[in-house]
Amino acid sequence: MAILPKTRQHLEQWIEWYARIGYSAKGVIYGTLGLLALAQAMDLRMGKAVGSEGALRAIAAQPWGRGMLMVLTISLGGYITWRLIQAILDPEHKASCQGKDILRRFSYACSGIAYAGVAYSAIKILTFSATSTGKTPEQWALEIILQPFGRYLLGTIGLSIFGIGCYYFYRAAKADFRKRFNRHAMSSVAKTWATIAGRFGIAARGFVYIVIGSYGVRAAYEFEPEMIKTTEDVLATFDNNPTDEWILAILGVGFIAYGIHMGFQAAYRSIAPL
Repeated sequence: MAILPKTRQHLEQWIEWYARIGYSAKGVIYGTLGLLALAQAMDLRMGKAVGSEGALRAIAAQPWGRGMLMVLTISLGGYITWRLIQAILDPEHKASCQGKDILRRFSYACSGIAYAGVAYSAIKILTFSATSTGKTPEQWALEIILQPFGRYLLGTIGLSIFGIGCYYFYRAAKADFRKRFNRHAMSSVAKTWATIAGRFGIAARGFVYIVIGSYGVRAAYEFEPEMIKTTEDVLATFDNNPTDEWILAILGVGFIAYGIHMGFQAAYRSIAPL
């Protein structure tokens, strides 16, 4: 049954509002992660430099932190919802069937699913059931590598992650994210800082993806699934080596920049109607 124009308009307004809230929530997570990494590099000992779940725990540990985490979890649903809408309906490209557009929609779906996992982690923290009963990345890698052609599959996954990291560097250099902004609503100062934060933040993510992908390829080549690394492992690697703490500090600033980039996305991104 067709949606009435008035109802459709209200639905689109609600989705746009919720999507912007979602981008803000993602920015808070990355900003917190960046602060933890930067503090660890500076030996301030605010906590371990960990991944997204560690950032959620750090938020929950603050005064009124559980309430903040509850709001953040609900808000993150906006990002998840928008990513899934992009994957299914593709409102920004009108459901184009070109190869690159199908690949992009697949990446939107993966992003939505990944952040649904982050939201699930937050719910576990809120319900005091955060003890992990699932498999670790190393255990998943072991299951994959033991399958027929599993070694090649694991290597392909590692290469794909490495490729995503390279693509992020390309995006950072080209600054193509700017075309998603409603630039008429931005001041010249906002445009400048949005470009700086976006380039630095996306490059920082790209670097982490390249490291993770490299270890994935090595794990497949050397038949050593325990070599698999997550974002937490990458940050811990640089933290454990005093000569590499400057890299951890740069990544911390980069993650903070990415959080700011998400703030600009929340404020100025053009959200296409359904």
